[in-house]
Amino acid sequence: MIILPRSPKQTAAELAQGFRAGGALRLLNFHATPSTRAKEYRRQIAACAERYRGMGEGGIDAVMRGGTDDPRPVLIPILFEGFRDNYDVLLPILEEFGFRGWFFVPSHFLNVPVTRQRIFAARHNLHYGPDEYPGERIVLSWAELRDARARGHFVACHSRNHTALFADTPDDILHEEIVTSKEELEQGLGASVDTFCYLHGAEFGLNPRADRMLIAAGYRYLLSNFRIQKLQ
Repeated sequence: MIILPRSPKQTAAELAQGFRAGGALRLLNFHATPSTRAKEYRRQIAACAERYRGMGEGGIDAVMRGGTDDPRPVLIPILFEGFRDNYDVLLPILEEFGFRGWFFVPSHFLNVPVTRQRIFAARHNLHYGPDEYPGERIVLSWAELRDARARGHFVACHSRNHTALFADTPDDILHEEIVTSKEELEQGLGASVDTFCYLHGAEFGLNPRADRMLIAAGYRYLLSNFRIQKLQ
């Protein structure tokens, strides 16, 4: 589901202009990353390392200022949802080839008890499988997320309950998914979080109420389907 604030034609023209100006970032999106596909992931990341460079925390600011002296294009591996196998399987592969993962986490998912995690995932569009942790947790622990950040990886907010936000979403739900999620993630992480991404990758400008909450909460960047937008 992709909802745009402008027409597809206008969006395509803006994206083409960005490519011509050299302002393109390459994203590689992952969700659950089971060990059964570890060899495939390693081949993919190894191939990417021949052409691209990684970018960690603080890299967005550098790109917004006009980039760096490194001529290689940027590749950002996005690890959506906060599954445990991102830490166990994909993170060592990314580090082997010099990339920094960007963890986009629904904050409440990390607090769900082990016995409820698979039920929560099924009810909130968190697609998980195959199940490599029978009877165990499938979600990152807060300690693992803190460790990933300490090792140079980037952590951002992907709502609280992985709830889609629309023009008619009530204010209390918007507040929980935008504001409470940031507070919860920062408390568990022990660090500030300044980047947000909606479920389905909505852009700034689609919902003025949500836009105001993003700014008031202190987010600096919004990652959407086709761009990273600077909010303040």
